[in-house]
Amino acid sequence: MDGHVVVGYDGSPEAVAAVRWAAGSARRLGLPLQVVHVWGVSGTLDAPPLSTASAFVRAGAQEVADEGAQVARDAVPGIEVSAVLEDGPPARALVERAVGARLVVLGRQGSSRLSGVFIGSVALGTAQHAPCPVVVVPRTALGRAATDLVVVGVDGSPHSLGAVDAAGRYATGAGARLRAVACWNVAAHGRSLADWLREHPEVTPVDLAVRRADDALAAAQALLAERWPDVEVETRTEEGHAAHLLARHAEKADLLVVGTRGRGGLAGLVLGSVSQWLVGRAACPVLVTRAVPE
Repeated sequence: MDGHVVVGYDGSPEAVAAVRWAAGSARRLGLPLQVVHVWGVSGTLDAPPLSTASAFVRAGAQEVADEGAQVARDAVPGIEVSAVLEDGPPARALVERAVGARLVVLGRQGSSRLSGVFIGSVALGTAQHAPCPVVVVPRTALGRAATDLVVVGVDGSPHSLGAVDAAGRYATGAGARLRAVACWNVAAHGRSLADWLREHPEVTPVDLAVRRADDALAAAQALLAERWPDVEVETRTEEGHAAHLLARHAEKADLLVVGTRGRGGLAGLVLGSVSQWLVGRAACPVLVTRAVPE
């Protein structure tokens, strides 16, 4: 398998959790791991470049990268690990490192407040711009027993199908089973719902919502059968708020996969805001992808 796994490390407990998770994923995917320490991750974004710093400062920064690499080796002996030192704005440096990577892994931490949860600005910025999927790991991921289950939220939109593709790819490499979840609810009011009822009085809003959820799952199953036929797939159609339902499934999963965009209206499924909420609150690591199937 081509590619590699990149993980950011700054010495924090969240970064330790991210490195350990990334090391396990690198082993399961059969890929080398790059542990990247970016000068400025723990300090200000306008820190001077390492090229102008003293040899003592450069050596100290390299020690952090080396420490992260050793965390990976201790967690998963025998994997191929390299310690990388970068400088500049952390998110930009990690996005550049993501070129050619299979995954970028980061700890969930920082000062960007979303729905009452702190999500790291570096993690959020990297997830928004990286050319490959980004996995955000909570500190609570440490010590969780593996379940060999990957969960993906679907709504039939191109970005959710991109999430399905990424989930199938990861599940195939990791030898995990895959659960595709389509959530539905009915808008209380709105022009689109009123127009639909006038044009299709024989179809109830519930029937419409369930039909769209079923159609989304059918599209996901077709994509998985075509691209990742060896993955064991189960599907769920459930009523309720997508974020809460997917968070519940994440409690028993090794990985939750979401797209960065979705479709609103009657579908009411994986919206960008829902993805951000899950990144900040899910019990398991969350993989975010911007890709859409070609």
